[in-house]
Amino acid sequence: MPWIEIALSPHSEWNEDGLEDWALALGAFLTEKGTGSNPQIQMLPGYNVVQLGEAGIGDLTLSSAERLVIIDGLSLKGNVECDFARFVVRFALQMGALGVCISNASSSEKSFWRKLGGVIQPDPVPLEEPICREKVGVRQLARFSLQVTYDSEPVLCLEPIACNAHAPGLISLAQRRLEKMYGGSPLGFASRVAVHCPWNISRDQWTDLLSFSRLEAFDLLEEIVKKAQK
Repeated sequence: MPWIEIALSPHSEWNEDGLEDWALALGAFLTEKGTGSNPQIQMLPGYNVVQLGEAGIGDLTLSSAERLVIIDGLSLKGNVECDFARFVVRFALQMGALGVCISNASSSEKSFWRKLGGVIQPDPVPLEEPICREKVGVRQLARFSLQVTYDSEPVLCLEPIACNAHAPGLISLAQRRLEKMYGGSPLGFASRVAVHCPWNISRDQWTDLLSFSRLEAFDLLEEIVKKAQK
């Protein structure tokens, strides 16, 4: 199934503080259309999932790190669903999103999304090579969120989190300094596949990407933290 992206040009930064109001507005919209819905927000590192609890509507994922809104499970069966889709695109722009991504869109729905500015994106393909350390890089996304790249392409999103124990491997001085700064608990990264990753990566490739990027990620995170404290 193809996925579709609508690129947006917001006039404001990502408005994370407005998430609850945004979810309530979505619920109010559905109620006005005659469907009962009580949206629930599941907050996860770097992104939030708005569970709308409505059959045929699906869930919304708001990636604060990538400034994207992802629509999953929306079936354009009638006017309510189509109006809801337009409503989400408008609100995504107001939230400061750079794009709206639609996953699992059927072939019959392509025309609707194209009219909203949607562009069909190629499906990811398997990465048919072992991970080469020299091709792995790390860059900042938003605030303390980082992105692992491979051959300059986005692959993983990283979010710093407190952990119960250190991950296997070397512990850099930057990591030690950050842990001391934040109370001494082990620090690590929650990871997930980047929306624009062009590949399907295996579990072993994922592990190698994390291993090869860890030292650089903590070095960059320390720089970001120091700048934020000035």
